[in-house]
Amino acid sequence: MGLMLAFKAFFKALKDPIKAEEFVSVKKIESKAQESGEQPSHLRLLHLLQQSSRLIDFLKEDISNFEDAQVGAAVRKIHEDCSKSLEELVSIRPVMEQNEGEKINVPQGYDPLKIKVMGNVKGEPPFVGILVHKGWKVHKRSLPKKAGDQLTDVICPAEVEIR
Repeated sequence: MGLMLAFKAFFKALKDPIKAEEFVSVKKIESKAQESGEQPSHLRLLHLLQQSSRLIDFLKEDISNFEDAQVGAAVRKIHEDCSKSLEELVSIRPVMEQNEGEKINVPQGYDPLKIKVMGNVKGEPPFVGILVHKGWKVHKRSLPKKAGDQLTDVICPAEVEIR
């Protein structure tokens, strides 16, 4: 099984060397962060969103027994708090400024990390298509280096009230 997996990984990397390089780079960064005791940024972000708006609590909650109005009221507050925290920590902006549903031109030499061309793609760019999703890119990063004395695998500690 290991040999087959190695062959699959090799041919995928051969087919898309850019994605393979990104994957290897991310793994190196994550392993260096874990060796140094530094928490990876995605876990810090989860920690901060949990701390500010209880996002993980909401996502892990079974909401099937709640009325739509109850879910809607909870979502409104979580949305507001998460949006505010996200903007403070990692400002995100659209990749494309046009409106979704608008006709756009994808130029020759476009960056495939910024634009994903889908559908009936034939030939070489430039392409003309309909914008399905604007995409998102990081505008500003301001995540703190470490969220307290948090362990790398604990996003949020259990809370116990002593009475």
